[in-house]
Amino acid sequence: MARYTNKLKLTLWVSAVYVLSFICYVPTLLEQNGIIIPNGLLYLKYLYVCIPAMAVIFLLICEQNFKVYFTQMFSGKITIKYILTGVICMAAGIFGSCCYSFIVKTDVFKNTYSTVISLLTSCIYLLITAFVEEIAWRGFLLERLPFKKIKSVLFVGAVWAVWHMPMWIIRNSLGMEQIVCLCIWTLLVSIVLGITYYPCRNILLIAIMHAIFNICYLAPIQYNIVVLATIIFFAALLHKKSGKKFFT
Repeated sequence: MARYTNKLKLTLWVSAVYVLSFICYVPTLLEQNGIIIPNGLLYLKYLYVCIPAMAVIFLLICEQNFKVYFTQMFSGKITIKYILTGVICMAAGIFGSCCYSFIVKTDVFKNTYSTVISLLTSCIYLLITAFVEEIAWRGFLLERLPFKKIKSVLFVGAVWAVWHMPMWIIRNSLGMEQIVCLCIWTLLVSIVLGITYYPCRNILLIAIMHAIFNICYLAPIQYNIVVLATIIFFAALLHKKSGKKFFT
């Protein structure tokens, strides 16, 4: 009965997050279709990234479980092993972006971060938004899923990808091919974050790694997919040779 109740809560939580997140982009969608919208309502889209975390906080307060759950999110130690994982992901992203820049004869870093100030501002902003997101997706949803670990990681990746849809479709006006690639990318990122979060149990590290993916992987999404898929493939091979599994 408790397991059924937990599944029902998670279903309601995901549904509420989807609905409320979509509502944040309704004014923008209406404006794009020629309907005059007060400027104040257009700022709702900036609340979008906070919706999942706000829904988590509301649910935990209702359960009177707020302090315990947030303590659990930071219960693990950030060891050299996990720092090295983040450094490898960062180095791969920078290397992949540099290779792309060399191939197409452009500087993706300079085009994205024109000044040191813009780089620092982007890093701070992306770290904050990553932290807010990770409270919901890895810190809450991944922790509560009653599935096996690999299935839970993939499930969170799928739910997380669907959650991005209003932003990709309404704000960025992306086509189907780009959206499919972004869904694959989101799933791969979720795998890396998930397999790191399970043993380390520290949401701060996961937020930093999340921000690294947003900051360092500047090549077109198709290139980034290849780079990250390669990292995951070789990591799986190393674990297999050592007699370990991704999920223990």
